[in-house]
Amino acid sequence: MGSMERPELLPDCEVPARRRQPDEFIETCLTRLTDDSLADSWRISSLQACSIRGGSAMAAASFVVGADGPWHNALQRIARASRIGFERPDFTYAEYTVGLCYVAGTKGVPSGLRHRAADDLVHRADEAGYAEARSLLPKNGWGWLADAVREGWAVWTAHLFIADETAALTTRLKVGLALAEHDHPAGYVPDSLERLVAHPQAPSADRLALTAAVARRAPKDSVTLLRHLASDPLAQAGHRMQAIGLLEGIDLVEAEKMRALQTRLPSGRTARGQHREATKHAERESAAPEATVLRLESKIEEILDGLISRGSADWLGDQLDNHIAETDWEGVAQDIADICGVARAENLSTSLDLLEVLTRIRYGDDTSAIPHSGLNAVGNEEIPRLAREELEEYVQQEGERAWRSWQDLIGKHGWNEDRLEELDDMSIEVNRDLTDAVCQKAGDHLRKLQQHLVWELWPGLTSAASERDYARARGHAASARLLADEAERAEALWRETTVHSFSFDPLTLSWPRDLWLVFEEWQSARR
Repeated sequence: MGSMERPELLPDCEVPARRRQPDEFIETCLTRLTDDSLADSWRISSLQACSIRGGSAMAAASFVVGADGPWHNALQRIARASRIGFERPDFTYAEYTVGLCYVAGTKGVPSGLRHRAADDLVHRADEAGYAEARSLLPKNGWGWLADAVREGWAVWTAHLFIADETAALTTRLKVGLALAEHDHPAGYVPDSLERLVAHPQAPSADRLALTAAVARRAPKDSVTLLRHLASDPLAQAGHRMQAIGLLEGIDLVEAEKMRALQTRLPSGRTARGQHREATKHAERESAAPEATVLRLESKIEEILDGLISRGSADWLGDQLDNHIAETDWEGVAQDIADICGVARAENLSTSLDLLEVLTRIRYGDDTSAIPHSGLNAVGNEEIPRLAREELEEYVQQEGERAWRSWQDLIGKHGWNEDRLEELDDMSIEVNRDLTDAVCQKAGDHLRKLQQHLVWELWPGLTSAASERDYARARGHAASARLLADEAERAEALWRETTVHSFSFDPLTLSWPRDLWLVFEEWQSARR
């Protein structure tokens, strides 16, 4: 697929591109309608405003209240409360198409709804609808298509995306894997998937994963893909042999042909050299401004996708909770090392600098000023902290609370002086509970740090980078480094709590005279 310029007109829709962009009124109404933090009255008023305006505004609202997703029930309730009849919609086919553009192009609408609208656009207008969707949604972050395909929708949109040479290759491979796992009709392998498997710049491990996914789902359909990978000198030799191994279980004759071919293939170094020369020649041939812009946008998207996946909650410290619960020192140490490795990565500042340079070249000077060094940025986030002094104070508070509870029970039920051994049991129980509570508190602090990084700091950094606010992104990066320092201190503190027993001396408290005499007798008995 070539250029991704926004089409001036869409099929069966004579509305020009500039009028398919939502105005401030539409954006406000759709944002309020989909904001579940607002009171129902605000949301109902927004829906009624769209109804009064009619046309494409009403069409956009109709799509929103009818779209599938976690928001569906709440929006249906709002629609019923508004008493607007959606059974007989009063808008044309073209107005509904524009309404989908409004939903996809409104930044305040939840991303899931925007994705649903974009997919509907593609179904209505095919490649023109895809180009429209690409212009309305952020250029980066199209990895949502992989999840959509696995959920059973946006399959055709995903086909068009993996065929889009202007999109980031890493994201195309991720979406392509979901398509390879998807149930297609027998004997059908999408051309876009075949081209992705044959892509010379794709890592051969990813190409093998695509072919293996097709082989698991439909073995006979994967023969062509396996043959192509096994005969490609750009693929690593080990991956070629794995492809041949898969081919042996499907077509033994073809597998033997591919095995015999291995000795005639050029070495990987020679093949890469030939490919580099061919690439340079093609770049010289296509050194037009448009091609440069597309390459810039693709590189920007690739860097942003790399930043997003680097601090993803899907892998970064995802086993920390289990390792803490199991008192697994090595597991926790590895989790904290992973967190510190991401937060202190030397190439993080370099990536942000490169991203800023590329966006300045592509979009002009519409970015924050470049500081002398990303390492000089000051963290602007509040980092959860836990000092040793706080733990000692916590021991004092919890110990006092436990013994005061015991005092209340004595005040209610009385005391038998022949039961001094109960004080021994009480002391053991309090100290055991204190040790467990302190260990729990130190472990909870480690969990808070991991969650703060993956759910707040890192999304804030990538969001700022996506919005080209690099000063804010560098501030988040500096905060991440501070969090790494705290994580190392917190790990050492947690380790100490797992081996140290904590105790509380009840005689440090003030007691009524009769209880004080009981405690003195108890202490004398212990001596």
